[in-house]
Amino acid sequence: MSSLPSHTSPRFRYRLATVQDWGDIAAVTQQAYSQYELEIMEDCRASFQRGMQSVLAASGADMEWWVAETDHGISGAVLFCHPGATLPALDGSTVTLALPEARLLSVSPEARGLGLGHTLMQVCIQRARDIGAATLLVRAMPEMRSAVQLCERMGFVRRTEAGSRSGPLARVIDFSYPLSPAENQAPATSAS
Repeated sequence: MSSLPSHTSPRFRYRLATVQDWGDIAAVTQQAYSQYELEIMEDCRASFQRGMQSVLAASGADMEWWVAETDHGISGAVLFCHPGATLPALDGSTVTLALPEARLLSVSPEARGLGLGHTLMQVCIQRARDIGAATLLVRAMPEMRSAVQLCERMGFVRRTEAGSRSGPLARVIDFSYPLSPAENQAPATSAS
């Protein structure tokens, strides 16, 4: 049985997004990531923007957008991608994921510091557990200091460092969250 965060909190509700939310998700994501445009090196800024826009446009049964909202609208979002999801890569090609990934974690500037990012990442960790995955992946660039710090605080482990690859992924840090086999097992039932 899933133990996702409560759908309600004193300020926010967390839920699976619907098609009607996509415009708000795109707006929150653009707001959240616009701060990085000047910090990201010129040589990868265009591929970062293209990659973000193509992921925002992607949809399918193997991808789930989760949102944090108040009565005033959506303040945060994250994309949980199942293994087998096919997404655009930074170099314009496509990639089929072998492991589940959390992508485009976004919190509006007005809602930062309230724990939305942490809770949305907990949703992705729980979804990875729900499908029996051994690991959840997250990617960030060094300029995304708050995302890097969040991953480290939550127990994600660095799999690759920026600069360890060539091409469009050269500036990306990969993080993994290992899920122990015991966490993925359904509770045993006893016979009477």
